[in-house]
Amino acid sequence: MKYGITESVKTINSKIKIKDIVLDIVEKKANAIKYFLEGEEFKQAIIFGAYLSGSYIAHTLIKDCEEVIIVDIHPHLKDIIFDERIKFMDLNKLQLELRNKTTINPDLVVDLTGLGGISTDILSKLDPKVLIVEDPKGNYDKKITGIDNTSERISFGNKKGVLKTYRSSKVSKTSGTMTLVIDIITDACKTINEIDGVLYVIPNLKYFEGTIFHEKDVKKFLMELNTPAITVSSIDYVEYELDEALCKNISRVNSYVETI
Repeated sequence: MKYGITESVKTINSKIKIKDIVLDIVEKKANAIKYFLEGEEFKQAIIFGAYLSGSYIAHTLIKDCEEVIIVDIHPHLKDIIFDERIKFMDLNKLQLELRNKTTINPDLVVDLTGLGGISTDILSKLDPKVLIVEDPKGNYDKKITGIDNTSERISFGNKKGVLKTYRSSKVSKTSGTMTLVIDIITDACKTINEIDGVLYVIPNLKYFEGTIFHEKDVKKFLMELNTPAITVSSIDYVEYELDEALCKNISRVNSYVETI
């Protein structure tokens, strides 16, 4: 806690950081996938999409897979992988491997690429025993629904499931982790702003994806996530109410895999 312009006003940061909200969401997605897989073991798993949940989901699968490979179109996202047991392959190399019919033969594929993501042509060449595709849609949006091709991508494999993530009693346009993080923080800000004595509430958000995709600076991106989610200017101490509002909104996130 710091004082504002005078000691009558306090500047308070949430104990919950942006990275904590990210972790909670990706854990829920990972747990939904693990529940769907029911303890099955695999020789080779391919996860399409390192950002934002791919690295964590790959980490949770490592115990049940002889080999886990994350594939991404952005080579610099190799730096987001925190488990050295996970291999990284850029999409161009994967396509070359498929043409040459070398070491790529996954029995588990998880597609987290969402809108405009991996092509059905690549998925058809893999044809795994188990395929999970993340549905990028949240609450109904005509244009998002119009370009979503989850139903086409889930056409391959023997056991198939669609990963769905949503916020109960709240609106989020997509199931993407960053979308959910932003909605959680902004909704919590609205709640805090209604408390008597609160002057203003600041969501500590910025265009994080500009850092990781345009600047291609993974280290800077991770540092930016290590920031208190909300800053409040208030006459009274509102630390408890601040984190309670965030926790309540975080708890609204639910994730499951729907069997197809």
